[in-house]
Amino acid sequence: MPEFDVTVLTFRSGSHTVRVEATDPATARGLVQAELDSGEGHCPAEWCTDDVDSTLLDVKHVVLDDVTIIAADGVGLGTFYGDDSLRRKAAAHG
Repeated sequence: MPEFDVTVLTFRSGSHTVRVEATDPATARGLVQAELDSGEGHCPAEWCTDDVDSTLLDVKHVVLDDVTIIAADGVGLGTFYGDDSLRRKAAAHG
């Protein structure tokens, strides 16, 4: 089953990404939204102590994970998405 990264913006805590398996982007968004609505969000414990509102920002289809990104600022692992975008996982090693 395809995997999707869903970016969640949490009030007072910033954003984090949740990876879910789903048949399509709408289903992935619905799964994460249902968990947020029921108070079962994937927010890291240190972020959720005062969470009063969370908003889904983005859903991206994961094509390849742990790809090596070579850029002007160094080399690092990342994720390649269906919309041809890349997201670096950690700081570059230069």
